[in-house]
Amino acid sequence: MTILPPLPMETSGVATRRLAVVIPARNRRESLPRTLASVLCSPRVDIELVVIDDGSTDDTDNYLASLDDPRLSWRRMPVPAGANRARNEGAALSRAPLIAFLDSDDAFRPGRIDRLIGFFDENPDIACTIDGFSDISDSTERVHRLPRLTPDGEKLRQLLLCHCIPLTNSTVTVRREAFAAIGGYDPDLRRHQDRELLLRLARQYRIAFGTATDVLKYRSANSISRTHAGYIRGLDDFVARCPDYQSEGYGPILSYLTIRGALKAAAQGHFGTALAEVKAWRKAGNLPGGLHVLPGYFVGRRKRHLLQQGLDQLPATTSAE
Repeated sequence: MTILPPLPMETSGVATRRLAVVIPARNRRESLPRTLASVLCSPRVDIELVVIDDGSTDDTDNYLASLDDPRLSWRRMPVPAGANRARNEGAALSRAPLIAFLDSDDAFRPGRIDRLIGFFDENPDIACTIDGFSDISDSTERVHRLPRLTPDGEKLRQLLLCHCIPLTNSTVTVRREAFAAIGGYDPDLRRHQDRELLLRLARQYRIAFGTATDVLKYRSANSISRTHAGYIRGLDDFVARCPDYQSEGYGPILSYLTIRGALKAAAQGHFGTALAEVKAWRKAGNLPGGLHVLPGYFVGRRKRHLLQQGLDQLPATTSAE
């Protein structure tokens, strides 16, 4: 996968680092102080924080330039290139052997950085971890926990393909060597970026579920994961990259995933969005169509439910993506 060539660096870090936190940001001037503070409040001097300003127009660059912390580095892309390209650029700019990703409207709880460094020190055979998180929307908070035991690679891929695991990019931490070996994030994928990255990682490396829920996921009004519009197009692009869906048994699951986006939009009263999603579905080149899709939806929903029941701890829900 293509990673953008280096851009002029605005600020540079200085010491040898143990862990890098990479944040892509576009027009998040209001939430960035909370996000950056959740990292820089750590007293550790062996971490680095890399922010990629993805062509913001809300004074994000001036805010970043005003900060004075030797652990902080940042670059500005002249035009928006997308969150995945920004993540890849941030990973390339960093130097630490561990990379933790954090979205620009989320935050780490105190102690997360220490815990991650300790875990990877104690588990040299693990290339990546996924943790639980607290989903914060308006005045509510919902905790998403992962199963206590991590399945083998094949089972993990099945759970990822069936959307049985709650995911957000802010809970992904990966060793630099593994991230570079698979080419980083797919720069052209707008949705399901974390899921697609993990599917490629799981083919070659060990991934572990974490028992912690030390990430705060804030659902802002313009979060992609909270927006139903574009779900079908995003799913179509994701499926095009996953030949596993052509294997026997995944037809009903794909029918379920295809229909549920429009159903969610309609259930929340977004009928125009639901209609637009149905129209996008008719144009999709990798999603099921025809009269068998509706019964397939119910079969797929049941199959997914059985997979979740087989886990030692039932996740609260999957992500909105």
